Amino acid sequence: MNTPEPLSPQTLRNQNLSLLLRALLRRDEVTRKQLEEETALSKATVWRLVDDLLDVGAVVMETSEPVDPSARGRRPGSLRATSALGASAGLSLGLRSSRVLVTDLLGTELAQEQLQTPTWRDLGDAVDWAAGVVTAALERVHPRLRRLVVAVPARAINGQVGARLPLFMGVIEGPEFGRLLADRLGCPVRIETDAAMILAGLEALRLLDREAFPVLLNFGSVLTMSLRRADGTIAEGRSSSFGDFGLIPVETELGRLRIGDLLGAHGLFEASRRLGRELPAMEDLWQTDSEEVKRLGRAFAVALEHALRAIVVMSDPKEIVFTGRLAPLVERSLAEVERHLADEVAEPPRLRVVDYTEEGHAAAVGAAEEARWGATIELLDRVARQGVEALR
Repeated sequence: MNTPEPLSPQTLRNQNLSLLLRALLRRDEVTRKQLEEETALSKATVWRLVDDLLDVGAVVMETSEPVDPSARGRRPGSLRATSALGASAGLSLGLRSSRVLVTDLLGTELAQEQLQTPTWRDLGDAVDWAAGVVTAALERVHPRLRRLVVAVPARAINGQVGARLPLFMGVIEGPEFGRLLADRLGCPVRIETDAAMILAGLEALRLLDREAFPVLLNFGSVLTMSLRRADGTIAEGRSSSFGDFGLIPVETELGRLRIGDLLGAHGLFEASRRLGRELPAMEDLWQTDSEEVKRLGRAFAVALEHALRAIVVMSDPKEIVFTGRLAPLVERSLAEVERHLADEVAEPPRLRVVDYTEEGHAAAVGAAEEARWGATIELLDRVARQGVEALR
């Protein structure tokens, strides 16, 4: 049997440095003593590696004054990773407004901004705008951007924009938007569905319990879905069919329509046109009581009930959460839907609407968090291979 080659001193040092940096990024502040305990590295090794990190500005030390000013030796102090390690960013795209959030690798917010989403003429226009938004946010804080995650109001497949984007957003469909944006920003870019990033964001904001493995339905311009698997990961579809309720027909008093069309703002506007009374605003669906609006509301409730039956049968969740522009309409339908599910399902899931108040905020938080974890893993891997040079 072949004996594995022993690690060279430099390779071992690089791997120890990556291990130490991982421990530093787990908490806001840590002492050398705590690093020794968490990494099982010797005191001499920890001190030597910390000195390397201090030299390149990757960490700073906050020194505590000793009780006895005449005391000799190095003063005890806490260490904190700095934004010199880089930043991550989340960009949430919405039809009406978008939001960018920049954090350092500890998750500390460095910059954020909400702004109106313009109507893009073509793919190049969309890339120019998105790159400009992220660059402007970074200019205020100056760290190197290591990763960007973009949340889109559509399905995403393998980190790229899926099909059926609403209105002018169709120009970013496919793999080119992410690739061109990565070239412009000089960092990896991943595209995720807005529902997945809202799920991650609400968990980060502690508005959801990830241990409940919730399913989230985001009722925006189009309906998007996400769920937390039992292994802790967020489910990703193999194709754009994943979570696409637009493929499922349902009989309503408006005729035979697709579930997805009735559960998204864009589809409901189209349905209102067919009824001969186009809605001036989506809020009319829960703020007015005309017969046409009531018919739309009943059709929405039927579609919602069918969608929930499919989710309950296939995913068996403890909790289903509703967010998005149409959340008030969901609330109006929820009592009746809950009664029907209770009659049909032995242990129906908890149903609740989560209002995260600021449009796009939870999606941007989730996208920034996903970007941070991806950037951290990539950086630690580089440090394990290249050592302190990876931080210069």
